[in-house]
Amino acid sequence: MINKSFKFLVFLMASFCVIACAHKHNEKQNEVPAPLFVDPNYQGSCDPEIVWNEYEQQWYIYYTARRPMLENTWLQTPIGVAVSKDMVNWEFKGYCKFDGVGGEKDASSTFWAPAIISTNDTLHMFVTWKPDTIPTEGAWGGQGWIVHYKAPLDNPVGGWQKVSALHGDNLNAIDATVYKSKNKYHVWFKGKEEGAQKNELYHLTTSDLTSWEETGFSKSDVFNVEATGSTFEEAPYIFRWKEKYWLITDPHNGFFVYSSDDAENWKFQGTILKEGGTRNLDNSMARHCSVAVRDGRAFILYHVEPWRRYDLEKLKGEGRKRIFDQSLKNRESVLQMAELEIFDDKLHCDRNRAFKIK
Repeated sequence: MINKSFKFLVFLMASFCVIACAHKHNEKQNEVPAPLFVDPNYQGSCDPEIVWNEYEQQWYIYYTARRPMLENTWLQTPIGVAVSKDMVNWEFKGYCKFDGVGGEKDASSTFWAPAIISTNDTLHMFVTWKPDTIPTEGAWGGQGWIVHYKAPLDNPVGGWQKVSALHGDNLNAIDATVYKSKNKYHVWFKGKEEGAQKNELYHLTTSDLTSWEETGFSKSDVFNVEATGSTFEEAPYIFRWKEKYWLITDPHNGFFVYSSDDAENWKFQGTILKEGGTRNLDNSMARHCSVAVRDGRAFILYHVEPWRRYDLEKLKGEGRKRIFDQSLKNRESVLQMAELEIFDDKLHCDRNRAFKIK
């Protein structure tokens, strides 16, 4: 009798152990890893744009695939793609083809910072394009254009076809963001006209993604040194969450956050993700973000350059020059994800907090 009772007790303990281990495994499966994703070729994942593909029932991240293992780090970069069913486990999908050209880790021209929106059965991308492939006009190349491409949902990597450039040759532009409000699509981007004193945040609208109307540039707190104390911002990103519009920019000093009730008049509210975190390779300021809103929660994606020595670049006017004094390893970058929260009507982010997505 005692022997049978002992065997039964051992069986119960083993069963509980199996159940506990399975539960722990399932819990771990839902936990977002750090880093979230790293480009498998040059380890230069930057400027993420996350979008839901309704046809494939998958999340897609499109990103600038920098080439930090080469001196020609920032030019000849393609747009890389990673996919996920659960936003936790990401798989490299390849590099985009534009007008049937590309799909390789070295592009025939330069593509940066895709902004993407899905409508009906089509994806629309607004990407920074430069003809440069070698740094004859400096490491970041010459003039940039915001170019509109489209692709069917069932061919979201190789099916991109050019629609048009959004502006003429008199404007040097970079870093678009796109969203839909009511019956109009809005594209904002950083640009500087020839002869202008400074960069502005330009705003274009359309109802059919064909005919564009120029609505001028932001006259509120964005790109306004009197509001932020900074003379530099780039990479605007706009999204709607919790009955407000939010705009995040990258001043290379954390993220500036703005809020608005109408997506037109932006109020500066502070800085997030400036200090490095404690998660793996999340130890430096966050750079160039996008946001996924899912089930009432908001998840911010950004890139980090874990080995970059920002302290070597602090001398005024020498930042871009001094980056070349660093090793190629210092230019590598990874993608990270954290969860956004709202306290006292302001956006906050604890990048050190582990979180799960079910």
